[in-house]
Amino acid sequence: MPTEFMYRRSTVVGIWLLLLAGSVYLFAFEPGQSGFFPPCMFRLLTGLTCPGCGTTRALHQIVHGHFVAAFMLNPLLLLALPFLAYAFLRYSAIVLRGGVPPKNSLPAPYIYAVFFIVAGFWIFRNMPFYPFVS
Repeated sequence: MPTEFMYRRSTVVGIWLLLLAGSVYLFAFEPGQSGFFPPCMFRLLTGLTCPGCGTTRALHQIVHGHFVAAFMLNPLLLLALPFLAYAFLRYSAIVLRGGVPPKNSLPAPYIYAVFFIVAGFWIFRNMPFYPFVS
């Protein structure tokens, strides 16, 4: 059991360090202008935008405090970020206190709702009318 606890704890600490390093990198380099940022393969192959298109540029705007600009680049990210942050903070707190996180605390209807929200965003963001024109 101590090995499993140490594995979870080191994983959480490692993820926090990666998030910190990624935030510093995004603060220093602007996507599309400098630094190394891989292109969206879905957009390269189809010419359409995926639900994640604009995420890197939006995160760059967020670390600079420009939340309106981030929302214009990827509104779904800005709406989902508080929920993702809460979930990871809660998970981190449980693990760092030595507890065992629950296997899946999200009921199936919520998982389906997230799927349909992302799929709907994907479809509507490729529509040729305002505000979805890219």
